[in-house]
Amino acid sequence: MRFSQFCDMVEHTEQEQQLLQFLKQDGMEQVEEVFANMTGVPIVGKLFAAINALSDYETIAEFKQSEHYQHLKDWNVTIDFDKKLLLLGPNDEQKKKAVKILAVIGTIITLIMIYRKLRRRRNCNAL
Repeated sequence: MRFSQFCDMVEHTEQEQQLLQFLKQDGMEQVEEVFANMTGVPIVGKLFAAINALSDYETIAEFKQSEHYQHLKDWNVTIDFDKKLLLLGPNDEQKKKAVKILAVIGTIITLIMIYRKLRRRRNCNAL
């Protein structure tokens, strides 16, 4: 389920308070430190900053008003309070974009390798 759907579903319920308490637990402090260090990483840095910022808000409604919500709302989320598990993953649209980007990168690398091989052959034949 997308994070935005999850927020709509749990807003103003007991699960909202469970989520916010879960993010403020003692063990989460170490995770927050790691996330704070990861905010400079391209592409996923804003995601880590948004997760980190979620624990600073008192309600999900407040979090929805922040700019951080925009970075997190389209991600898939799985939360299990019993197992203390929070999983975030890309949605189907993001996966398709990632596959396209990786295909372009792979094609470029392949073309560069072919070009280098052909160039070496020309240099060897010229001698």
